[in-house]
Order: sequence, then structure tokens, then C-alpha cells
Amino acid sequence: MEQSYREEHLVLEIEGYRLPAALTLPQGPKVKWRIVLLPGSMSNDVDGNYPGTPMKPHMYSDLAQQLAGRGHAVLRYAKYGAGTGAEIVDEKRVMTHRIFPRQRYIAEAAVRKLREMVPLAKGLAVAGHSEGSVHGMMLAQQSEMGVDAFVSLSGPALRYMDLFIHKAQEMAKEQGEIIDFGAFKVNATNYIHAFELMRAGKPFTEDIKADPTMEFFVKSWDSDTPQAHEWQQYMRDYDAVDPCIEIAKVPCPVLVIQGGMDESGVHADNGKRLYQARHTVHPETTQLAFFPDLQHFYKRVLPGIPLQEAMAVDAETDRQVSEVMSGWLDGLRE
Repeated sequence: MEQSYREEHLVLEIEGYRLPAALTLPQGPKVKWRIVLLPGSMSNDVDGNYPGTPMKPHMYSDLAQQLAGRGHAVLRYAKYGAGTGAEIVDEKRVMTHRIFPRQRYIAEAAVRKLREMVPLAKGLAVAGHSEGSVHGMMLAQQSEMGVDAFVSLSGPALRYMDLFIHKAQEMAKEQGEIIDFGAFKVNATNYIHAFELMRAGKPFTEDIKADPTMEFFVKSWDSDTPQAHEWQQYMRDYDAVDPCIEIAKVPCPVLVIQGGMDESGVHADNGKRLYQARHTVHPETTQLAFFPDLQHFYKRVLPGIPLQEAMAVDAETDRQVSEVMSGWLDGLRE
């Protein structure tokens, strides 16, 4: 069967990186909307897979191809990390901005690139997945970027540290002091306190350091290595943004898409929280699409499935998501 899209692979040289990218276009000459897909927090390849992990959801390539089949042009790109194909070509330039804000500068450059590559379209939309949703809502506030529509895909509604604190508190109510994340078990009190201390920029207590269930976190985040300092700064920079406050400031129309089986850190209620925060201010230009049986990457999963198993599902991204995105964009006034 003939494909309903065509794809051009390219390289984006942005912020000292060389990032593999792909522009997916409809087969016909006319483009409806230009869409930039902003990736989440982990290191992904251009298709949205995570090398070195069991997670191969290819969500970004799925969405791009599905949307192109509906007449839209979609630009997606890799994030730097082992196995993603991305490279550092100018280390000094990379270090100009810290890890978290650096992604927003990359997103801004991607928007400009898409506008250059596809000069004619109904409008330009930014669709941010997970952490990319936070960068997208900040970018969409900048009038000079000319963003005409914003889509939050499995975006967090809580501040970064609160995502982990809230999850641990809920698990402790059911499981007691030792909570089981599947891949690891941890003392809930010390785990929560560690995030509170990192938010405040304070070192871990002796009780946390002596807790064997916290050994990984102490070594990763409380050491004197440059990497530990860099990642603590990343978490504090991320944590400084309250998504519910920022999404209410977005001037263009907003679509929030959330799966009911999302337990990734972002949880199923986050979509409703984001929707309510913006709908209170802009009721006529805010829409929520909720899919009860879809997880973080919009794969259909059954209730009770372990988190690690759910996140590793590699089926095609559910076409309902691209259908809703396309229909919503097509319905916006020019």
C-alpha cells in the first residue's frame, strides 16, 4: 500500500549539538499545519526510542507519520545521549545554558527551522511530550515565536519534585513505610525528604546517607562530582516551573491530551489539572482529550500491568491521538 506521507532526514546544528531530525510531510503539495514535536526528559533517538532501555515506543515517528497522513508537516528530533545519534560539536556552546533551559533554546531553533523549511501553512503548532510540554508552554508565550496552537502530550501539571513526592505519598498510604516501585524499593520518608532537600539546595541528612535503600540516590545526586551538581541544578531548574501557572499564560489555543493509564511520574489526573488551570482563564480556547486505557506513550494497556511492562509496550501509538490533534487543529479559526 502506498504511504500517505514522505519523510526527509536531516541534521539540526543547535546549541553546540548535531541532532538527527526528520521532517514528515503529506504526499500532496498542500500542508495544513506545521507541527514541531518537542521530546521529553530522557535521551531519545529521532523516532522517540530510548537506547539502552527497554523502552522503544517510537511515539514521535508514529505521530509524525500519522499526522502527515492527515495533511500536516511534522518536525521531530533526537536528544543528546548514548545511542541516540546526537553529537556534541561545540562543547563551549553546549555549556552556554544549563541542561533544562538548553532544551527550550533547542526547541526555539527547531520552530524557526520548520518555518523556514515549510513556509506556507495554515499555522504553526508546538506539541510537547512530557517535559517537552513544559518547554512548549513556555515557548508558546513568546510572541516573537509566532506559535498559533499548543498541544500538551502527557505533560506534568505538578512541579518536578512534587511529581515524585506526590507519587511516594500515595504509595505509602497503600504500602507503608517501604514502597515498591518495581525496579527498586525505598524508604518513603527518606525518599520524600531527599526531594525536599534538593528543592532547597541542601545536602542529604545523615539518616538518608545511612539508609541502604537510598544508596543509589545518594551516589547519583549527593556526591561532589560535576555530574551530580549538574543534575541537581537540572532538577531545581525544572522544579522552578509550575506548569499550571504557565499553561494559563499561553495566549494561543491549547489542547491537553492525557492517558488514563499513565503512571510514568506524570499521572492520569495531570491532564485534568492542566485543563482546569487554563480553562479557568481561557475557556473558549482550551480543550481536553482523555483516553482512559492509554499509557504515557499512548499505547493501550490493561489495568494492573506493572509500570515497567507498561512503559515497554512497543505497539503502534494509538491513532486516536493523532486523529484528535488533527481534528482540533483543522477546527481552529485562521
